Amino acid sequence: MDDIILASWFYSYEFEKIKFNWFCYEYALKLYEFIKESRKLKKWASGLDDIELARFCAYYAKRMKKSAEDKLAGKTDATEHDEEYVSDYFHTNTGRQNVAIIEVAGYAWDKLLSVCEMCPTRCISERFKYCELFDRMERGGYFS
Repeated sequence: MDDIILASWFYSYEFEKIKFNWFCYEYALKLYEFIKESRKLKKWASGLDDIELARFCAYYAKRMKKSAEDKLAGKTDATEHDEEYVSDYFHTNTGRQNVAIIEVAGYAWDKLLSVCEMCPTRCISERFKYCELFDRMERGGYFS
């Protein structure tokens, strides 16, 4: 799965290889996984090819950056999953489909954050620091 969503989609320049962008990459992977596994979204997702779904997941993850930053700055009480994030990408979706996607996106977000609590990379608390994981991916994977 991590070969369909590319880490390079989350930076254009060297200075954008930061931990927060890595978190967004990992969120896109988790969202993709959760959408593929969702019974509620099975019919909707069957109308998309894998790369189209991957691009949407990357797009959605990037849109979530603002919501996460607002929460971290204390501007909001919670990280918000806005229906607009979905409807801006998929113009022909029904409201029901958008709500189902947002629900799955919330589950994926919560699942990723639960793993973050134990992760030594600290993508949230050190979000503006350089992330060497991008460089490792360019060399062939997490562990190279």
